[in-house]
Amino acid sequence: MRALLLRRLATALPTLAIVLILSFLLMRLAPGGPFDGERPLDPATRAALTSAYGLDQPLPTQIAIYVGRIARGDFGPSLVYRDFTVTDLVAQGLPVSLTLGALAMLLALALGLGIGLLAAGRAGSRTDHALMLAMTLLTALPTFVTGPLLVLVFALLLGVLPVSGLESPRYLVLPVVALALPVAGAIAKLARAGLAEVLTQDHIRTARARGLAPWRVLVVHALRPALVPVASYAGPAAAGLLTGAVVIETVFALPGLGRYFVQGALNRDYPLVLAVVTIYAALIILFNLFADLLYGWLDPRARG
Repeated sequence: MRALLLRRLATALPTLAIVLILSFLLMRLAPGGPFDGERPLDPATRAALTSAYGLDQPLPTQIAIYVGRIARGDFGPSLVYRDFTVTDLVAQGLPVSLTLGALAMLLALALGLGIGLLAAGRAGSRTDHALMLAMTLLTALPTFVTGPLLVLVFALLLGVLPVSGLESPRYLVLPVVALALPVAGAIAKLARAGLAEVLTQDHIRTARARGLAPWRVLVVHALRPALVPVASYAGPAAAGLLTGAVVIETVFALPGLGRYFVQGALNRDYPLVLAVVTIYAALIILFNLFADLLYGWLDPRARG
């Protein structure tokens, strides 16, 4: 386990640096700039702003300055939100995004594992087939479809939940559900497939021969080894929930990091976009590391 952890950590920093440099170059190569508005600036004012923010420096120099700032935990000034630094904006938006992603992941795990166990307990029945068909449909529906559908049903037709904003915990219900449903469908299918394989093994037959209750066989003896494919999916799924929250935060007008990312990209706010990309990349690497460690705990043969 320790060797696995060291190998993953040895690749994390170079990977993060590559992502940061490529994102920096892509932002600079994109057409437009942070000072392009409806009313064009006069050349003197544009030159002064470009110089003040260091945008007149050569690209290698700009990259070196930015990487140095990141190493000190400083994301620099925002080019659009003049009254805030990028660190201020990240401090405002990141807790919302992390809360949204964590709640969605917990809900996806609860639904997915519960439905997977129910389907496996009734393998081959109509219930099993109906549940797996429903999970396949959930997996195929993207969040920008499920989100508006949930708003239409629960907010506009039934009027039981709010549509947008974040004035109370009730405002998180629809975004969390919309974000969790596709992941829950995938987890249910993986759990069902893993249980189908484990339930044919000898130690399960032995447990059944001892007269143990079916639910005890499923939960105590079959569930842990069946979670190996779920663990492999958990890291990318958690990362997908965080990055997928960009759409959900926009649809539900949540003040999260994803919304700042969209606004920063539209306004060519280079420091803000790069800060969000850096944080997302670091979290994705962290989630994948956690998934590898969980995989090694569930399957000792994979520890190496």
